[in-house]
This record gives sequence, C-alpha cells and structure tokens, in this order.
Amino acid sequence: MYQILKKQTLNANTKLMVIEAPHVARKAEPGQFIILRVSAEGERIPLTIADFDREKGSVTIIFQEVGATTMALGALNEGDCLHDFVGPLGKASELEGLKKVAVVGGGLGCAIAYPQAKKLHEMGAEVDLIAGFRNKDIIILEDEMKNACT
Repeated sequence: MYQILKKQTLNANTKLMVIEAPHVARKAEPGQFIILRVSAEGERIPLTIADFDREKGSVTIIFQEVGATTMALGALNEGDCLHDFVGPLGKASELEGLKKVAVVGGGLGCAIAYPQAKKLHEMGAEVDLIAGFRNKDIIILEDEMKNACT
C-alpha cells in the first residue's frame, strides 16, 4: 500500500498529493508518469509525476476531480493508502545539454512542465516560463515555477 503523506487543495477541483513510494521516487525523471488504483476494484489511471523526492521516497501527483476515479482519489485524506502505484513509466524528457530553454505550460499542464523546469534549473540552464490559465483562480504551482526559472 502507498500512503498519502500530504494532501493539498490547489483550487476548486484540483488537488496535489504526495505519496510514499520510494521505489518510484528512486528512479523517477521529469516527463514520466505513474498508474494508480484507488482500490482493488478501481480502474487504473495514469497521472504525471509532478515532482519527486528521492531522499524522502515520495512522489507528487496533481489531478483534477472530473470523473468517478479522480473523485474517489480526491476523497482520500492524509494517512490513507492507495491500492496500486506503479512507475515510473514512459520515456523521460531529454534535457541534457540544454543551456537556454522556454518551458510552456497551461492549466494542469504546469504539472508536466514543472519537473522539467526544475531539473533544467538544477542543471544550470537558463529557464524562462510561459504559463497560461483561464483565470487567476485556477493558477497552480506559481511559486514552484518561479523558483525554477532564472
């Protein structure tokens, strides 16, 4: 089982969760995703790895509550556990050798853009951010993205 270490409401229907998943965190790279199941009977859903901490063994996911499974996921609380949390899956983004980069994200797409911007910043690249949202009430990861940009 994979414990929810942190749950945060980012806006009306968008949640952030930090999940204890040391095997996933150890191998995660920007651009990858996980597949989770809330319960044994639940459907498998893919979600982007929005962040990870190898030392703490945790993986951050961000999702909108739009269907039955994401509503069930959003109803869980800190301390609750997920049935399955498989990953990292997919091909990591190729970021090596980039010196100056514009990272573009819109809405929930900032959950995909952030780990890439963060990694590029850590690698010494000059990172500019272009982010778009329908309105100010749905902005997510503003401080995190600012910290990843130069």
